[in-house]
Amino acid sequence: MMTTEEESVKRMGHDDRPDETTTSRKVWEEEEAEESPPSPQSWIRGVNLGGWLLLERYVTPYQFALTTCHVAGDFCWYPGQINAPPNAELCDIYRCKPVMDVNAFGQMDYPMDEYTLWKSFGTNNNNTQAAEQWLNYHLEYFITEADVLEILASGATHIRVPLAHWILDSQEEIWESGQVWIVGKRWEAFQRLVEWSRKHGLQVWPDIHTAPGSQNGFDNSGTQLAMPTCLGWMNNDQNIEDDENVQKSLQVIRDVTQRIMDDDMRDVVTGFGLVNEPFRDCPRDRYLQFLELGLDIVRSTMGEDTYVYVSDLFQPETFNDGTWWLDPQRYHRTFLDTHYYHVFSETTRAISPRQHIALTCQNEYHNSSKAKKTQGGVTSCCWQDGPLPNPTQPSHAVQRMVGEWSVAVDTLPMDMLYAVLQNVAETGTALHLTRQIDAKRHDFLRHFAQAQMVIYEAADQAGISGAWFYWTVKMEGGAFAEWDFLRGIREGWIPRIPADATTSSTSLYGTCYEIMAQTSDEGDILHEYPEPVVVVPPPRSPKVKRNDDDHTNNDDDDDNWQGMALDDDVVVSHGKSILLHHMTVTTSSSSTKSSLDESSHPTSWVTTSGLGIVVVVVLLVFGIGWYRRHRNYHRRNKAGYMSLPQQSSSM
Repeated sequence: MMTTEEESVKRMGHDDRPDETTTSRKVWEEEEAEESPPSPQSWIRGVNLGGWLLLERYVTPYQFALTTCHVAGDFCWYPGQINAPPNAELCDIYRCKPVMDVNAFGQMDYPMDEYTLWKSFGTNNNNTQAAEQWLNYHLEYFITEADVLEILASGATHIRVPLAHWILDSQEEIWESGQVWIVGKRWEAFQRLVEWSRKHGLQVWPDIHTAPGSQNGFDNSGTQLAMPTCLGWMNNDQNIEDDENVQKSLQVIRDVTQRIMDDDMRDVVTGFGLVNEPFRDCPRDRYLQFLELGLDIVRSTMGEDTYVYVSDLFQPETFNDGTWWLDPQRYHRTFLDTHYYHVFSETTRAISPRQHIALTCQNEYHNSSKAKKTQGGVTSCCWQDGPLPNPTQPSHAVQRMVGEWSVAVDTLPMDMLYAVLQNVAETGTALHLTRQIDAKRHDFLRHFAQAQMVIYEAADQAGISGAWFYWTVKMEGGAFAEWDFLRGIREGWIPRIPADATTSSTSLYGTCYEIMAQTSDEGDILHEYPEPVVVVPPPRSPKVKRNDDDHTNNDDDDDNWQGMALDDDVVVSHGKSILLHHMTVTTSSSSTKSSLDESSHPTSWVTTSGLGIVVVVVLLVFGIGWYRRHRNYHRRNKAGYMSLPQQSSSM
């Protein structure tokens, strides 16, 4: 039976939009014959293999739940461990005791990152062997050919693969230099992936996900720091030629690209990322020098037709200066890579379901913040006639790419990880191991995924955006289910991707505003964690230092280094303002055909039939949602909650 909102959308004239369950199987199963460059009507769509060749604790919590048995080479596994071998022996928590130490935030904890993971094994030869074996089990069993087949069946055509900067290093040289990294069989695992991808027709885009000294202070750099910063990698006081860590990164690019060629992978490995998520305090002029040198290395080694993508310092709009990478002869097949997440700031974790959709429609399409200090949207770069606010000609060279996004919105990974792993230490089982997603949340996640796909393709601004990749392919347990691409595909809250790269998501799911109108705004759909009401202030990660050049404007939220602003009328009003504005415009003159100004937003409502009914229905839903949210808030306020330590991290 149709809901009232579904009936309303149908009355608006969109009942002919293809439905996932009825669309011809040919649309989903048709395979691309060969790689083709993005065009104004073509998109590269894929998924990340996060947490595999570079470990991340929230992807595989059990891998970091070390015990005295693990570090001694007496391996055991936990219930539901995703990378366990067949017939794995379960850990006896009474015999095998947790291995913990003080973490970067001053708490006793399991290892947080690869550095502390391998440090926990010690440095003698026997423990080196144990650490290598523990890693190799993960490399062998976490990603298999069956996963590649599922990725193919989802409609994705590309795989982004994070690599550690030490992937080709000698283990002996690592130890001799005083480092603790474990190499293991990472490259052999990458070779297997390339073979499977060649066999099944997928393209592989590796990126160097870490950097010596840490390019951001996040755990995904290999080293979690107490405060996010780029300065451990790129020194503010040195020329790039004299900066040892930057020179090491450039050498890693040389070594990895050359190995790709030596191992005859070039037919499958068609793209390459220079470095992942350097933090916004990187010295800009030095970073731009690094990008030029890195581009030269990749193109001279792998060929001029290789796709190259580069991170945006969490400030994509600053690259739109009317000169950066606009020459099509040099900068063809390049992407400025942006990562959009709603989960890492209290500012955005606290908003309602429909506000999340509105934030995507607005802030992640263009820089819609009145303060102009938010992370720019997809159309904030790159234009031949930039900078903003009134560009008209998309770049003839560099395009936008959203290299990471997910539908996770309300659970902060580090805080939940602390609870998950405490449960492992106490009971031997991860918290929320078998968590399920209810029907109402399922519907919200599906709409949120559709909205992001529509906006990140920017189909109405032909040529601006050419690629997106979901983060990430799979997750261990249920605590972080919303990050799990393959689970989302199986359960239907992530839409299957059309095999035809020229089919826009807008043509399948409608405009972002239409998706927003279909989204329920009930207060019990989302469950913010940690709770916003804090009885006893928890330990917090140090504030990110801000200055006048920093593009953040939410000083009350210490972890809002992305500068997520909620000052857009559409977001603040839960979408009501756009509906009311359109109703006013379309009824102001019976003799004039009026519509929303399409230049101010990615898309407009296509029809006006039955709009009054839609407005009434939506306003009723808003009112009910407002009442439930405030009722739940006051209930929580009376009960009181205590949260776990905060996180400052991206993926």
